[in-house]
Amino acid sequence: MEFSRREAKAWARSSYIGLEGALMPSFTPDMERLDEDGIRHDVDHYIRHGMFSILAAVESTAMTMTERCEFLRIVCDEARGRILVSAPTLLDTFAQDVEMLRYFASVGGDHVLLGCPVQYRPDSEEEMFETMRAVSEATDLAIDIYPAARFDMSRFGKGTLSVETLKRLADLDTVVGVKVGNLNPPNYFAHVYAAVGDRLLVQDPLDSAWAFCTRLGQQWAGAMGYDMWQTPDDQRVVRMFDLFRADQLDEAMELYWAIEPVRAASWAVHARLSSAGLYPFLLFKYQQWLVGGNGGMLRQPIHRPLQADLDMLRDGLAASGITPYVGPLEEFFVGRAAYARGARLPRGAAAIRSATTAKGKSDAQRCH
Repeated sequence: MEFSRREAKAWARSSYIGLEGALMPSFTPDMERLDEDGIRHDVDHYIRHGMFSILAAVESTAMTMTERCEFLRIVCDEARGRILVSAPTLLDTFAQDVEMLRYFASVGGDHVLLGCPVQYRPDSEEEMFETMRAVSEATDLAIDIYPAARFDMSRFGKGTLSVETLKRLADLDTVVGVKVGNLNPPNYFAHVYAAVGDRLLVQDPLDSAWAFCTRLGQQWAGAMGYDMWQTPDDQRVVRMFDLFRADQLDEAMELYWAIEPVRAASWAVHARLSSAGLYPFLLFKYQQWLVGGNGGMLRQPIHRPLQADLDMLRDGLAASGITPYVGPLEEFFVGRAAYARGARLPRGAAAIRSATTAKGKSDAQRCH
């Protein structure tokens, strides 16, 4: 690692500058294994898009712990020396998270987005503080606190993690940042910044907040799929963030409104699926594929990619002045890297009979 525990805050202040993307795994077309070529393609994709860091979204789809660790190893290996890598603590339990983070540190990970597993339900905010402190003691990685409103902390009286708890977390050597957005109000950002902004790098990932938050000192944002709204040759979201930071409001807002059609399409799809308890990770991959990403399906449980959604996202990108990729849709479903290797979607009864003949015995053994 590039820093000791006591150096973590200073390291982050000099390293967290710009936007952090969100990289999801890619699988072989039969969904049996990770597609290493596709994952490496997406690391390069984010580097070409001008991001300073990528979050390896281990929680975005079904994987075994072995697969999650292999995903992290591939991402870190491809990213080494070129872009920072983070990972979220959003697995089934904190014990799993710590196991994963120890491996992540051993293969070159840099920082952690410290949120709460779905199964975690503390009885008090004191318990939450002690749990997060225990995670910080279990790893030397830099830690970004994620007090998202969706973690259902309203029963503690403040709607989200209290500023008092954040002050205590900010005293820990390896806690370096706070991701405030995702339904937390702007007033909360201002309160958090006033309370811990001298010790932690406070950020809101939503571009709708940047005109306000950058004036308070926000110097990084993410993780989000900012690449979905730009291209490697037209890094408009990266430029927009830099312009907000430079207080060039007119120029920044010109880009903000240029992005509005694809932003509106993205949030329309997100709102519909999120209301059903799902993140539209697969449609994020589709949008990334439209601007050069690998694409590829994710494992179940996952929403179906309806043609109406695909059309809306493609049309929104075009209305924003970006020409979407025009490759065959089949390439998205199998993944760009696999398609280049000659992989295609299996079709019809013949494909089913062939798969049954070739794999029936092993499948039967696996079920028994």
